[in-house]
Amino acid sequence: MRRGALAALLLLPLLAACGNGGGQHTEAAGSTPHPAASAASSPSPSGSSPSGSSAAAPEASEGSSGGSALGPKNTVPDDRLTPAAGSFTEKEKKYLSGRVPKGTDPAAILQAGQETCDRLAATAKIDRDATVGAIVAGEITGAEDAVKGLCPDLESLVEDAEGGYGDGTHAAPAPGTYRALTPTKDCSWSLDTTSGTEHTITVEKGTRTFTSNGCYAWGRV
Repeated sequence: MRRGALAALLLLPLLAACGNGGGQHTEAAGSTPHPAASAASSPSPSGSSPSGSSAAAPEASEGSSGGSALGPKNTVPDDRLTPAAGSFTEKEKKYLSGRVPKGTDPAAILQAGQETCDRLAATAKIDRDATVGAIVAGEITGAEDAVKGLCPDLESLVEDAEGGYGDGTHAAPAPGTYRALTPTKDCSWSLDTTSGTEHTITVEKGTRTFTSNGCYAWGRV
């Protein structure tokens, strides 16, 4: 099986569960969609939410601090973060704090985060680059928060994604050497007036613009 098809197959449930938001890149016009990105927009065969309930929990945008950007008036207060049965651990309560929209079952938010951890771990064992690339490209919403709050043993995935660039145009890219994590055959790039199709690039200090098409995601070397 070709690597691109493998990556799409592996990341389908992960990306479908997490949605398609909040990426750090700007999609370039005419860029070639990556198999994993296409998979992210595919509807779930069963039409069910990641938690298995009949309706998905409302999505909360992520703030820079890692919590919900909904604000305290729109989220469940910490003292009311209780499941229908049993109780949450202190670790789970910390993860849920400021993250549960009012009217949403906290257990559903927790389960979605735990499922993100489970799928990150499972897919990284088979294709780590595809998993890191999906984090860089913004196809795995909330991966950083799930790892930090629920599965810190996967922190190296987030660390590998830090400082990476997805397809699109980026102003003042950070100097360094980068490699395309899961490039397509149409991968191409430009650094100011220089362009190419190599899968490893060096961004010099003072570079004004970096544009990537069909390369999906670049990680620091």
